[in-house]
Amino acid sequence: MDPITLLKSNFDSFTKSEQKLARYLLDNPTAVLTNTIDTITKAAGSSNAAMVRLCQKLGLRGYAEFKFSMQRALIAHSADHVDPEGPVSPYQEILNAYIGYINQIPQFVSQEELRRMAKSICEARRLVFYGANRTFLSAQQLSHRLRRIGIFNEASQDWIVMSDDSSILSEGDCCVLFTMKGRGGLDHFTGLASSLKERGCTVILVTMTANLPIAKYADQVILLPCPSRDPSANFYEDQVVTYLFIELLLYEVTRLLQG
Repeated sequence: MDPITLLKSNFDSFTKSEQKLARYLLDNPTAVLTNTIDTITKAAGSSNAAMVRLCQKLGLRGYAEFKFSMQRALIAHSADHVDPEGPVSPYQEILNAYIGYINQIPQFVSQEELRRMAKSICEARRLVFYGANRTFLSAQQLSHRLRRIGIFNEASQDWIVMSDDSSILSEGDCCVLFTMKGRGGLDHFTGLASSLKERGCTVILVTMTANLPIAKYADQVILLPCPSRDPSANFYEDQVVTYLFIELLLYEVTRLLQG
């Protein structure tokens, strides 16, 4: 269900500050597309905290996800104040969806966070990438791309190999864990991260799920937007976003290597 319909159907359950926001958003749906959360809440006479609560009540993680959902709703349903040039084909809707999620990446991951992760990778004495099931493909992709620019590393999805590595890696080493939704062996990953943290190894978690238990053992957590959670479809592929994130990360790594 799109956010416009959700705002209307849940309006009576909102607090007064949330209703101010809902009323403003329903009256000015396109304002979200070009304005920050600060601008929106100020115009509505509400607060950023109320906006975050409102988004969560709509089943969204925050303003960035709400902004994208609103964009899709306006494109798909020709909402008020929008004058589409013509009907949007199913192919274009899919492309628009992926473009929207890709455009969310900078809102989820700042350039400073990318540079911090790139620095950890470049300075690591030993570097490993772990993933499980399909998520391993992302870990493997980053591993291969780094090898191509001269950074030796290893990638694995084998729990025995990971366990053995956890008794070897220590201070000065770096382990990057990929787990998008916390499935596929999260308990193994959590135990692994805990062991690596105790040994002084830098642990970086790349995920699409906030507040995973494993996060407390990570020195850095990279949170990415999640296409497969899109309420309007169930076939979007998360790795499209992950691969684009990898490209941004590699850019920062290359800059560091070039001095």
